[in-house]
Amino acid sequence: MATILIGGGTGFIGKHLSKRLQALGHEVRHLSRSARPDSAFKTFVWDVEKQTIDDAAFTDVDYVVNLAGAGIVDKRWTEARKQVIINSRVNSSGLLAATFARLGVKPKLYLSASAIGYYGDRGSEWLGEDAAPGEGFLTKSCVLWEESAEEVARLGIPVFINRTGIVLHPKEGALQKMLIPLHFFVSTYFGDGRQYYSWIHIDDMVETYVFAIGQQLEGIYNGVAPVPVTNKKLAAALGPAKGKPALVLPAPAFAMKLAMGEMSHTVLDGARCSAEKFLNAGFTFQHPEIDGALSDLLA
Repeated sequence: MATILIGGGTGFIGKHLSKRLQALGHEVRHLSRSARPDSAFKTFVWDVEKQTIDDAAFTDVDYVVNLAGAGIVDKRWTEARKQVIINSRVNSSGLLAATFARLGVKPKLYLSASAIGYYGDRGSEWLGEDAAPGEGFLTKSCVLWEESAEEVARLGIPVFINRTGIVLHPKEGALQKMLIPLHFFVSTYFGDGRQYYSWIHIDDMVETYVFAIGQQLEGIYNGVAPVPVTNKKLAAALGPAKGKPALVLPAPAFAMKLAMGEMSHTVLDGARCSAEKFLNAGFTFQHPEIDGALSDLLA
């Protein structure tokens, strides 16, 4: 079994991935901003802003997973907040790369998150990993995020980058917020609802990392389910999956822009991303279509 070090191990995806890897028999370690003596995982302190890290975390490490990064929708996008979002991702990669070089550590694989925000707002265009980046802040942050992982690759360490879609979980992330209107028998889509949402069930998201470790995958992969859906279709599917009648209503684009400012791109933009590369590598999605995924999550 392997020793796997995770930055961002207490985040949304990180905590589910940590439990899964531990259940498979791996030794899971966390990098954290503070010591966590009560954690189920051995924790080592790092400070991305100060560029400090506990070297002991890297003893006999086989794989390093970096999921660290400030939340995209946690706070309104001021210029200062946007810089925090970028720095938390770029500087964490930089700290890990510098530490690998300083200690002479070469893990078997370095796994980094990215996001489908890389593609920007692309309508109904099918997007493989070789598609050009889009425009806007989300694209900029993802491009810089992925470029920072190249610092690790230059050390001769294999790198896997997971461009993550909208991860579905009923108590966390975007789906949790989408379910709130159902309390009032309403399901809401944004703008005209025609923008494509490339989503993925939390269990499949976790398994993409497990699969990448097991298969020693290198390069960039879209971490999305094979069948993206429009925002309107997703909104319409929530009521039936929850077993609740719901009137499907729009939240006008102008209202979203007024309420969220530039951050409205997170709900108004669409990217129709292909999962073909994962499928061709032999990955099997447990929940390839939205109706089955929602039934599993909300039943």
